[in-house]
Amino acid sequence: MPPEHLLAYDAPAAQWLEALPLGNGRLGAMVFGGSQSGGAMEHRFQLNDSSAWSGSPHNQDREPVFSREEADRILGESRRLIGSGDYAGAAETLKGLQHRHSQAYLPFADLHFTASLTASDPAAGERGDGGAPARPPSDYHRGLDLARALSTNTYSLDGHHVRVEAFISHNPSVLVVSLRTDAPQGLDLAVRLDSPLRILRRTGEAGSLSLQLKLPSDAAPAHDGGVVEYSEDGSLSMQGAVAAAWEHDGRSGEVPAGEARQAAGHDGVLAATGVRRADIYLTTETTFAGLARQPQGTAATAAAAARAMVDQARASGRAALQDRHEESHSRLYRAAWLELDVPAREGGDTARRLLAANAHPDGPLAADPGLAALLFNYGRYLLISSSRSGPAGSRQGTAWQGVPANLQGIWNAELPAPWSSNYTTNINLQMNYWGAEPTGLAECAQPLFALIGAMQVTGAAVAREYYGARGWAVHHNSDLWAYAKPVGHGSHSPEWAYWPMAGLWLVRHLWEHLQFGGTDSSADADTFAPDTLAPDSFALDSFARDTAWPAIRGAAAFALDLLVDFPGGSLGTIPSTSPENTFAAPGPSSGSRVQGAAARSSTMDLALIGDVFRMLDALARQLGLEDDPVASAARTALPRLPEPAPGRGGKLREWLDDPEEWEPGHRHVSHLYLAFPGDTPLTPGLEAAVRASLDGRGDEATGWSLAWKILLRARLRQPGKVSDLLRLYFRDMDTPRGGQSGGLYPNLFGAHPPFQIDGNLGYVAGLAECLVQSHRTVDGLHEIELLPALPAELPVGRAGRFRARPGVEVDLDWQDGRLVQATLAAQAPGKVLVRYGSAVREAHLEPGKPAVLTYSAHRSAPTERIG
Repeated sequence: MPPEHLLAYDAPAAQWLEALPLGNGRLGAMVFGGSQSGGAMEHRFQLNDSSAWSGSPHNQDREPVFSREEADRILGESRRLIGSGDYAGAAETLKGLQHRHSQAYLPFADLHFTASLTASDPAAGERGDGGAPARPPSDYHRGLDLARALSTNTYSLDGHHVRVEAFISHNPSVLVVSLRTDAPQGLDLAVRLDSPLRILRRTGEAGSLSLQLKLPSDAAPAHDGGVVEYSEDGSLSMQGAVAAAWEHDGRSGEVPAGEARQAAGHDGVLAATGVRRADIYLTTETTFAGLARQPQGTAATAAAAARAMVDQARASGRAALQDRHEESHSRLYRAAWLELDVPAREGGDTARRLLAANAHPDGPLAADPGLAALLFNYGRYLLISSSRSGPAGSRQGTAWQGVPANLQGIWNAELPAPWSSNYTTNINLQMNYWGAEPTGLAECAQPLFALIGAMQVTGAAVAREYYGARGWAVHHNSDLWAYAKPVGHGSHSPEWAYWPMAGLWLVRHLWEHLQFGGTDSSADADTFAPDTLAPDSFALDSFARDTAWPAIRGAAAFALDLLVDFPGGSLGTIPSTSPENTFAAPGPSSGSRVQGAAARSSTMDLALIGDVFRMLDALARQLGLEDDPVASAARTALPRLPEPAPGRGGKLREWLDDPEEWEPGHRHVSHLYLAFPGDTPLTPGLEAAVRASLDGRGDEATGWSLAWKILLRARLRQPGKVSDLLRLYFRDMDTPRGGQSGGLYPNLFGAHPPFQIDGNLGYVAGLAECLVQSHRTVDGLHEIELLPALPAELPVGRAGRFRARPGVEVDLDWQDGRLVQATLAAQAPGKVLVRYGSAVREAHLEPGKPAVLTYSAHRSAPTERIG
């Protein structure tokens, strides 16, 4: 396998950010690899279940609950204070609307097993030395094959080879760990389970283990105290279980020697000696019954379901499960591909590879451009592993719709996790899915669509309670229960704690799914064809009518009720925040300044509202619903929204009144939403304002912010600036530096810091946007632009099966930084415009007849077209 599909290390993981991730969208594991502990090798698999969250739907109903009169009073007073210029007072008043906090994603369990050489001398066991001295293992290797989703750990014990492999099957949902050795006497093994959650029952019998668990009823984020609570009221939290079983060729029940004997001293431990072949099957289960739904069942029923899943896996056998797993994974992993012509390199330690690349004076990718392909492949691997629906098992008989990737994907070892590892909806949740449509992973967005569906229910209650509005509203944080209220406990700044616009941003993902030719999200994950780019009109209309229309209509209805009349006949929002930035406002004394968080009509508010109104109008026309009252009202309101405009220093105004920036280099660029992920046509003046804003913010940022800036610079066709940002993105986090600066940890997880997966997933979208863009339209035709922002560090390469609007597959081949050939294919007839540089031509696409455009190396015009 080429090194751009492999993570490889020559030492065990000493910390979580060195461990390697496995996942199937439901079950996740961080694999540490075997580390020496006395005379044994200790293997740890830290486990997560994507449905294992604290709390229940009741959390949204906890105090405080606002009456309509109280909510109107707070909003009205904040508007009055903003109008009078008392921005500090307005921010303090808005704290009165804050509820509590979203719930937290939890660590679930740990699988440990120890292995040591079986004693050849029967007396050795009496000595407790395992029959061999405690020598370090030799020829150590651990790695992750991204293309096969397979973890491998190999080493030698006194010259005897040991190989431990692991994968997580999608159907059935099980972790499978296999051990093989050529040691003549075999190995002593001991297997045990543990959990950081409350253990209700631990069992171990007849080759199987299980834990029954109670999950917390509440887990506050660290910035609100970090208190973790358990309740005896079963309606306030979930329960769960983890079950494991094994098969081996050794002698069961015998107490192993040495360190394995110590492990076997725990209750509920599987032990065997003389093992040369062993397979462990493990799964997790909770009482989760669906997003925003009340849990059903008990730890006992969860344990029974987990044992049944393990029995199903054992009946299939490791070999059959692995074949099925690799086929299922590769269907998604190979749905798009990227190859870069880089110097051949031998395998080696990935962490050292990153360090060596960062030592190059011209930057990491100048030294090692293959890292760009590796991180692209890794990002797609992480999304596949953390966000899948389909038959990965069931929850108490409920079809598994999937749970979206959270702030850490599906992997978390902390309680409480950083920022609760929740759904942060003012950028991070959305960024997780920006790369799904363009890189062939639309199927992985289905769990997000399911969450949007659940939010329409919880968000409708919040829209009524807080705003007296129709439709649905979601604020800055959410969770498995589709929590929708403003967080903060009355003590946090509105710059992030007050922002009711998340629903308007989230529905753009439904819109993009349609724009890319998406199918009905109810398709079965094991039969859904990700390469069906232009499905039949019935399937497309079904998604538009049944999924996109109600969500977008509800978001538009809320926006209509949120808007207020401004002097001069315009519409706007007040109070209005621009997540998570602030501005300088006049203070109480002459010449003083205070930090303002809420003002009139942030540019992001207006861009989101305008976006949703245009989406609704287009959908209404497609579905024959032009006379729908919400669509009609949105159509009328749209021209009354102020247009974005340059302000101070030529930068794009962040608020209507264009206050001075408090922190010019802030990591958030919320006001630039209109350029990406929005698709507002950029006039020369508007484009210059966006560039000036990015220049003013500077390049330095957190990991996810770097990814967003890469996307924005790609939209602006600035490959040189993309290169500058990539140099920062590929920094090694082991190199000390201050501030909130992003980079990569040893296992290539992206750093906020700390770890947030949005940086990894946003990078995928960013590189895709450098290669293919399709958001612009000219006279009703989509324009597909090729290599609009190719970084100089990637002069030679190929990309295949990238997706473009309106349902077109694009293959590219470039050399010396210039396009050589492009192939466009679609499954429905139609016309698109193809741009490369300044040359634009019309391409007529027919099913089964790819259009092949060849280009001269010395000019941007196509020289030939076939098909």
